[in-house]
Amino acid sequence: MSFELNNIADVLRLMCGAFFLPHLAIKIFYPERPLEFFAAAGLKPGRVVLYVAMITEAMFAAALISNVYTRQAACAAAAFLLIAAAALLKVNKGEWLWNRGGPEYAVFWSLCCLLVAFAH
Repeated sequence: MSFELNNIADVLRLMCGAFFLPHLAIKIFYPERPLEFFAAAGLKPGRVVLYVAMITEAMFAAALISNVYTRQAACAAAAFLLIAAAALLKVNKGEWLWNRGGPEYAVFWSLCCLLVAFAH
């Protein structure tokens, strides 16, 4: 089976968009957990941050999955994820490893979004 660069870029785009869906679902169905995190990160007011994050994640998911404004959405998503990584570093006192709550997943996801932006 051979893959063309466009096919791989489309798969990566779909994955980057789809990965926002579980994060959005957690904020919808279990808002107390992200609210605790936002408070620990010093992001205030927590409810406003929660709603902004929900709307932003829904927009990123929709744009990346549907391939609409892909470059803009991917760049904005990369920045959003780096902000999330910085918040994780603050809350976890500089811990990097994922099994200790580190931000490397958000950083990796951000880099994938940048690849999507450059590919589109």
